[in-house]
Amino acid sequence: MKTFRVYSDESRQKCERFLLLSALWIGEDNIEETENEIKILRHQNGYINSDGKHIDFLGEFKWTKVSNKYLPIYEKLIDLFFNWIENDLARYCCMLVDTQSEAVNAYSNIKKEGYFKLLYQLYYHNSKNPGIYKIFPDSIKNPTQDKVDFNDLDKCLDRAFMNKFKPLINPSELPDGKGFLNNITPVDSKQSEFIQAIDVVMGALGYFQNRHFKKVGANKAKVKLMKYVIDKLVYSGIIQIQSKKFLIAKSTKFNIWMFRPNKKDPC
Repeated sequence: MKTFRVYSDESRQKCERFLLLSALWIGEDNIEETENEIKILRHQNGYINSDGKHIDFLGEFKWTKVSNKYLPIYEKLIDLFFNWIENDLARYCCMLVDTQSEAVNAYSNIKKEGYFKLLYQLYYHNSKNPGIYKIFPDSIKNPTQDKVDFNDLDKCLDRAFMNKFKPLINPSELPDGKGFLNNITPVDSKQSEFIQAIDVVMGALGYFQNRHFKKVGANKAKVKLMKYVIDKLVYSGIIQIQSKKFLIAKSTKFNIWMFRPNKKDPC
């Protein structure tokens, strides 16, 4: 049975209408290839130090660090990201959460347990194929969110995956003594190239969705990178763009969807 890794990140900006949660689904057999591509990117954008030694680009890829100086390497990272998508090496999903929606605010406390329910929705609805899932969310640094244990999400999602995937496979393919969820292991984004890439793509989408590009004094480098990402979406030919006011994209490879809660609690 195939093993999938899921890397995820979320926006934590204050006073913004849309909270974004994003994840990248990568078959474990594609991990080495995609990681090597980032290593090559870092090597090609390194420098020679005073001792004549080549030093790779070591900076953390992060939306908050986008600047004119580093814009070219960030564009190359975006190129890599969309090449993964187009060549079926990875799938991406971004979930928009409207913090002004009465239904969303009634769903749960977004700042605490609601955040984990939103992660559940992201993982459950976008894990499409029976397989073993290893999930790696970005480590949560918010003190309020730190109080909630990922074990609850693990147990809830494990049951949901069993109900979802068990009817789709031959009983002989069932994981031996285990469910379809192998683990949920938070990792520091500094240790994960994939979470860093997600952060940059999600940052560009959030810059558009929350209309930061229209504000006086908007960061010019971020506006350029946002447009670079949007152009990739529009001209890729594989993604159906919907809605003029907010960006919604439907595809089996790259999906942006608006979260609309129902009354049923997943756990």
